[in-house]
Amino acid sequence: MRPGTHFLKALKDYLYLLNHGYPEKTILKMVGDHYALRADERALLFRGSAKNQQVKLRSEKKIDALPENSILYVDGFNVFRTIGSYLTGNFVFIGMDGFLRDASELHRQKLNWDILERTTGLVVSFLKFTECKQAHFYFDTPIGHSGDLVNHLLHKMEDASLRGTAATVFSPDHILKKTETGLICTSDSNIIDQSKVKVYDLSKGVLEKNFKPKIFSLKSYLNI
Repeated sequence: MRPGTHFLKALKDYLYLLNHGYPEKTILKMVGDHYALRADERALLFRGSAKNQQVKLRSEKKIDALPENSILYVDGFNVFRTIGSYLTGNFVFIGMDGFLRDASELHRQKLNWDILERTTGLVVSFLKFTECKQAHFYFDTPIGHSGDLVNHLLHKMEDASLRGTAATVFSPDHILKKTETGLICTSDSNIIDQSKVKVYDLSKGVLEKNFKPKIFSLKSYLNI
């Protein structure tokens, strides 16, 4: 997926209105309808844009390289779905705040188990490569595959001698927002905005190490 010819104008209009306090969903429909944007282009606007102040604050929390002996608290499905979206050929991109996201509706679907298995291997291998001290994964209890995925991940971690835990919980968001030590791994805007610690984009790190993809960036697209 590549944005159409009118997307740059739409993005500029959307950001202008967003920074002037207009409601996101209202301006998404207004700008989307005005420029006849496709569904994926609207998702790109909605999931990739942020107010200037939000971009600044998130950038200050974001770290680009994972330090050795890091203790990580991971937003499981957020990370696995972003990587899984790339592996299934869906469009992933870097938002205005520098975090990797996907423009698909994969977050509403049940992930293919083969993709989950492959993603698990990539994540565990990456954390071993970066000499992570501990990794603690949290997956949403109500979501399909969560229990099986946790068990599979624990086995992979044990095989790799990677210290840490994996569990299903009612609200990973709540746990990550309250975390006061180590680093959290997510690209969820709401969690990042309320995080008390630095944030590492684990999905982006895994993909860059294994595939070196040329990822579309909204900020680069705007040439800023």
